[in-house]
Amino acid sequence: MVVLDRLLSDRPELLALAILLLGVFATRWSVNRAPATRLVTRVPIFLAFTYFLFQAHQVPYLAAVPPTDALARILGDSLRAIWWFWAASIGSNAVREFSFRGSQLTGHRFFTDICVASIYVFAFVGLITFVLNFPVQGILVTSGAVAVVLGLALQSSLGDVFYGIVLNLGKPYKEGDWISLDNGVEGRVLEMNWRATHMLTTGQDVIIVPNSVVAKSKIINSSFPSHVHGTTIAVLLAPNTFPMMARRLLNDAIQGCPLVLSSPPPAIVIKSMSQEAIAVEITFFTSEIDESPDAQNQVYEKIFRCLGAAGIGLGSRTTALEPDVTGSAPSVAGDVERLVAFTPVFSRLPPSERSAIAASMVRETFEPGTTVIECGVTSEAMYVVGSGVLSYTREIGGREVEITRMTTADHFGAGGLLGGSPTVAKVSALTLAVVYRLEKKGLMRLVEARPGFAAGLNRELAARKLLARDAIESHDDEESSEESLANWFSNLFRRPNKGPDQQR
Repeated sequence: MVVLDRLLSDRPELLALAILLLGVFATRWSVNRAPATRLVTRVPIFLAFTYFLFQAHQVPYLAAVPPTDALARILGDSLRAIWWFWAASIGSNAVREFSFRGSQLTGHRFFTDICVASIYVFAFVGLITFVLNFPVQGILVTSGAVAVVLGLALQSSLGDVFYGIVLNLGKPYKEGDWISLDNGVEGRVLEMNWRATHMLTTGQDVIIVPNSVVAKSKIINSSFPSHVHGTTIAVLLAPNTFPMMARRLLNDAIQGCPLVLSSPPPAIVIKSMSQEAIAVEITFFTSEIDESPDAQNQVYEKIFRCLGAAGIGLGSRTTALEPDVTGSAPSVAGDVERLVAFTPVFSRLPPSERSAIAASMVRETFEPGTTVIECGVTSEAMYVVGSGVLSYTREIGGREVEITRMTTADHFGAGGLLGGSPTVAKVSALTLAVVYRLEKKGLMRLVEARPGFAAGLNRELAARKLLARDAIESHDDEESSEESLANWFSNLFRRPNKGPDQQR
């Protein structure tokens, strides 16, 4: 104790040096520890280091009188310089670990970097002012000249930095948003840093766009205020098509796609009419922009079936359609045969067999909201949708969950005929629907005559069951996540019971 008192009175800077070495070992020990543990470990050691510097009359933020001993002067200046950067290190770590925690602020990493840079700049100014004893006025003059030279040399880079600050303050987008620029660049924002914005395109390529280019562009944010995204396509119909009939068919085709939202509703607009074609513009909406390509493919598939089953052809931008001069009246039997031809499961059959199937079908009409088949019922017939939209739903967790939708040329009910399995979901009409019923006798005759037809139908039914199972599992995952969230909140405000070992 006497030796420590004597050392404290004669050489307190040596004790400060020993505390510094202890701090180095403590820092290395706490590298893989929690942020709070690192700070709790480093701050007391830093305060002890500061205390012994004060005992040695080496106040870091005051211009000290240089001691006569050269060793003491060198050691004191070194410890004071270390004090500034040690303090900056602790301050920057505290800012990085605890600032903006849980915040949704756009570009919080950008502002954190600014705060950390400001801390180190402040430490550097303190070092050269109080440790190196350089005059502040000279430093300001020199730094001003250097700033002018660097500003001219780094004009483009500095422009990106300041535009980055403007973008972070204006918050036109955040990480995870899908944005489009007026130069054709579009993608999902991965990162916003000092110089540029990193975007991931649909081709899984990363585009790095300078902040100055982004700030000067017209930005379309497809993820704000909601993730709902609209897609517009154009369809040219034959000029002899009735516009309102075409609109009804197109509306059924679009609503028959499960990825297309019902609200906001699709928009179908007749843009122009000419001898060559009727131009129709269709806008539909998906819950995420990533679903837009798949939804567009489904929409084109449904449109192709609906138009083909209705006998409506496509138009052309250059060639006019020759008028029909035969004067033949439309045939109901012909309509059903076209429907069978455009039903994928029947499309490869010979025309004679398709005609036989069409002749054995019975037409049924269902009003909106009417149940066609209940869930769990073994179907005694196969149904083909002639027009309208049907919903394939199942009750999960006390509420109706839509698995898919069906429209023209879609079919259901064949599983009960082939394997005797009950339906996995309820089929009901969303709009006024026309359904054609094929009895078991007619379908089984086709299955016995063509084994390949039965194999293809079984594959399609297996894919439909897999789709239903995925929908049920995804719904169960949502319920489990909601239950986990509720348990988290209840555990958050519940006082934990201490065991016998913790109470000692």
